[in-house]
Amino acid sequence: MRDYLWASPVGRIRIIEKGLLTRSDLAKVLDAGNLEGALLALRDSFYGPYVSKLENPDMFEVALQEAVKAVHDKVMKLAPEPLVIAAYRARHDFHNLKVLLKAEMLRVPPEEGAFSSLGNLTPEELKGALEPVRRGEAPAAPQELEPDSVAESAYKVTCELAAVYAQVLEQDQTRQLTSFEVDSLIDKSYYAWAASVYSKSGYDALVDIIRSEIDIVNLKMAVRARRLGISSPDFEGILIPGGSIDTARLAEGYSKGYAGIASAYKDTRLERLAARGVSLAQKGQPLTGWERECDNAMVRLVRQARKISLGPEPVFGYMFGRELEVRNLRIILAGKQSEISEHEISERLRESYA
Repeated sequence: MRDYLWASPVGRIRIIEKGLLTRSDLAKVLDAGNLEGALLALRDSFYGPYVSKLENPDMFEVALQEAVKAVHDKVMKLAPEPLVIAAYRARHDFHNLKVLLKAEMLRVPPEEGAFSSLGNLTPEELKGALEPVRRGEAPAAPQELEPDSVAESAYKVTCELAAVYAQVLEQDQTRQLTSFEVDSLIDKSYYAWAASVYSKSGYDALVDIIRSEIDIVNLKMAVRARRLGISSPDFEGILIPGGSIDTARLAEGYSKGYAGIASAYKDTRLERLAARGVSLAQKGQPLTGWERECDNAMVRLVRQARKISLGPEPVFGYMFGRELEVRNLRIILAGKQSEISEHEISERLRESYA
């Protein structure tokens, strides 16, 4: 752990994060009468240079992607330990691996619109890196790799993706995997790897964040799976290990029904959230609002980590905050595009990080 190395990047982020959109800023975008007006409301914000280039307002997704990618690239250059940030960013690489693998198993071309452009590798770079793996070889290493460089971090992510790719292919040869099983294997691999990066780096707050994220993901899966009638053995197989709540405890609770799920989260900081989700599911009510509450719980946790004065946490938080902001903007702009009422749109928005 080298907290002192983050002093300068944290100082820069403290200035940059003042440009994050507040609730008031989002309200101005929401109050706009139509999509064009909503984009106009963003002209004086961080997103101004990106939305001003749009010839067609309906292409707002392109502007949002470019904006958040610019944030990722800038943060990576600022980070003295890029791998710590790359581990967060790698969730997009692992998502792209899902897209490639499932298309390959179905023997169809991957849907280009399904790829994320926010990973450490572009989709094309990922495709190229996996070619040697099909021949039983390791991904080609760059000729020169400086320690703690962005290139070294990208290569480490590449090696991890290649290992997971080989593992899934091997299992699929033994027995044909379903798309659901592929997703589960890749999710488990991502969280295990990212948690190991944070743990080895010695940044306890980041370890706590990812453990809590795993707890929330498992909770959402438990409530949804119980509603869908998924069997206990099948549910146990998709649980993601590494959270603060033991998977065996949650699997046992799941086997006892909704009450057992709530019991598994008793005396944890997610106790009330679990009880509310279970209550809604038992009554057959929609879970959309509750899942937003789950996301908001994650926002509050990351927001606490930004208070750390030295370390990668504020930098990590800024990236998280921008992605969350873009998610909210996407909800607003898509709602304006579809002429959905402001009330309906606002009900879907997550808490702001700013």
